[in-house]
Amino acid sequence: MWRTYVNGISGDAPAEFQTSVTGNTDLLTEILLRLPPKSLLRFQTVCKDWFSIISSQRFRLLHCRRKHSSGKVDGLFFCWWVYGNNHVDFIPINGMPKKQMGMIPLAFKNIVKCTSSKIESLHSCNGLFCINFNLGVENQVYYVYNPNTNQHRSIQLPAGTELRQVIVMNLAFDPMVSDSYRLVCVIKSNGVYEFSVYSSETGIWKDSKEILDIKQEYFLAQGVFLNGCMHWVSENGSFLRFELDSLCFKMMPSTVIPNGMLKRNIRYFGQSSGHLHLIEVQGFSTMSFEVLELESDYSKWFVKYRVDLSSLRTMYPQMLSEEFDLVDVNRRTCNVVCVVVDDKEQTTRFLVSTPDVIIEYDSRCMIIKEVAIVEKGKIPVMWEDVSVFEWYDAHRYVETMACV
Repeated sequence: MWRTYVNGISGDAPAEFQTSVTGNTDLLTEILLRLPPKSLLRFQTVCKDWFSIISSQRFRLLHCRRKHSSGKVDGLFFCWWVYGNNHVDFIPINGMPKKQMGMIPLAFKNIVKCTSSKIESLHSCNGLFCINFNLGVENQVYYVYNPNTNQHRSIQLPAGTELRQVIVMNLAFDPMVSDSYRLVCVIKSNGVYEFSVYSSETGIWKDSKEILDIKQEYFLAQGVFLNGCMHWVSENGSFLRFELDSLCFKMMPSTVIPNGMLKRNIRYFGQSSGHLHLIEVQGFSTMSFEVLELESDYSKWFVKYRVDLSSLRTMYPQMLSEEFDLVDVNRRTCNVVCVVVDDKEQTTRFLVSTPDVIIEYDSRCMIIKEVAIVEKGKIPVMWEDVSVFEWYDAHRYVETMACV
């Protein structure tokens, strides 16, 4: 045990070293905090003392904060709709064993002991997932789930929803602030959207007085949580910032809809390391685009990066052949699905979906590399202009010890 995970060298550690570590709870805790979640889950069975440390709420919060500060993404879940059902696939990033790719989505399905259950939607935030299961006619259930620990909690819907329609549920979790999480429920009632917020700490729903016109086209299912607020973008309306403490909308700058256009062409919206990013393009086949970042004081959007992925057409000739661009020059064969900012390394990585692979583009080194292979037939050609995953299909996965 100590030879492998503490010493880092061949041979057993001296007995006095083992005693000094195992007898010092603070030192042992510091060592365990540096181990990955999968190892910690196994090490809980070593002895009662280890189980007591690893399973404690304080340890798990400290581990979450250490993991969160790294800003790394361990994988992406893709949830896409075809033939009346959502399919979930997992693509590992950062060296996670490929054998786990099929195991985690299967665990999603095993939460509900109902053979006819279907995953209706997913929403993720810092390692936790909110999953909506459709059990049949007007029978839907919601769970908060940690894929790493396999822990889950059933969430009761807000009072009165039997007479109203729950549209989406967004998850809000920031381990740097609290070990509890919240849910933002968007409800359709009398021609408007209403909002209610759930706290895992109290188990209580609180209704907001804010309402939203349903005529606006918002990406409500893809809310982005940051700085205590849920953020939504719209193709034809104003962008929204909803503060969870006050249950009120706050100022949020929008981008200008281009002249002659009825709406924005949003190709990505997300956050990384405390930065909100947005990609808008004109035309579907644009391979060169600007990445906008929101000022920390919410004053304006500005151009943070200029990205040119035109070299992909040379590296991956399949993007120009077969049924893709030869059939429809506007068919999308390249989409950004995740932006990962690493402040420590001072670099930004773009994860890009192509017909055959997920690639990574390093903005600082301007290097392109493959990070995952997309199995043939995984992406159905449902619409005329889509042949790759969209940004709203992707849900970040971060290994976390967070409790649910």
